[in-house]
Amino acid sequence: MKSNYRCLRHSIRVRLNYMLNLYNLKNLRNEIKKKDSSKKIIVVMLLEHLGDIVACEPIVRYIKKKNPNAYVIWGVKKAYRELVENNPNVDKTLMIHCLTERLLLENSGLFDEVVDLHFQDRYCSLCRRPFKKDNNFSKINLSNYFYHGSLLSAMAQSAGLAALDDQPAVYIPESAVRKVDNIQLPKEFIAINCTSNSSEKGWPADKWLQLLTEMKSSIGLPVYEIGTESFFDKSLSISQSLCGKLSILESAEVIKRANLFIGIDSGPAHLANAVQTPGVILLGSFMGFENYQPFSGFYQNSPKVEIIQTKGPVANIPGETVFSAVRRLLV
Repeated sequence: MKSNYRCLRHSIRVRLNYMLNLYNLKNLRNEIKKKDSSKKIIVVMLLEHLGDIVACEPIVRYIKKKNPNAYVIWGVKKAYRELVENNPNVDKTLMIHCLTERLLLENSGLFDEVVDLHFQDRYCSLCRRPFKKDNNFSKINLSNYFYHGSLLSAMAQSAGLAALDDQPAVYIPESAVRKVDNIQLPKEFIAINCTSNSSEKGWPADKWLQLLTEMKSSIGLPVYEIGTESFFDKSLSISQSLCGKLSILESAEVIKRANLFIGIDSGPAHLANAVQTPGVILLGSFMGFENYQPFSGFYQNSPKVEIIQTKGPVANIPGETVFSAVRRLLV
């Protein structure tokens, strides 16, 4: 009963959000075409998640370079709005409720070109409906996408674009810089992130504690945890938590100021790549992929980055291996 009510509620929300977006988009299209009928309106569809959106940032730069006069819209969920609306290559941020609404908008005929970065075998996490991709330019899907390069490369190809390989960027507003200034961070510190949207990517708590204890006794730099929820008990006094206290771009500013970032395959790791903070990243098998590379740019090529990769679960990575990598990068 509750499940049926939830589905009905989401269906109503989708329809209302769609109608409002449709009305606004029609007015926007009329306004744009009235000024310049040749101006192309291009929509990029990538609703979530943090890491995917950051990784795919070069795509809008690529689109703008190919179509300098185009009006570029990015469809995204509200939670990730700040990543898109601060991007100078995006003319409009389109708030979309879910993948189902995204399909309705794509079929509205209001866009001259649609760049859909979702893989074809996804389903809507809210409506529970199977994903439908009308223009499937490739055979790339959730079971093979990491065989096609980084997240950026695979998602670009899935949308019919070139296999892009570029440095992602985030655009941090002055308001986020001021907010982080008020935290009064030390001049030297380490930022960490221990959680992701998939438990399969996680490293065990006892190994994190072993690592941070060793770092505290022999390195001495303060450690600040970034994320939505703290991974550690505050009573341990092993790190200082900024979890849940910062916006996405405020978190990016904290990571930017850090001497080193340590984390797993997560959204904050992609932020660290975008701001080019030296890092130690722990990777294991994920969805059947071994030795996969989610990053392009700095975290793919820089000697200031250690990607520690193991076959099987991330839990197989010894704490000593991570600590050695941390020491090397801080020398």
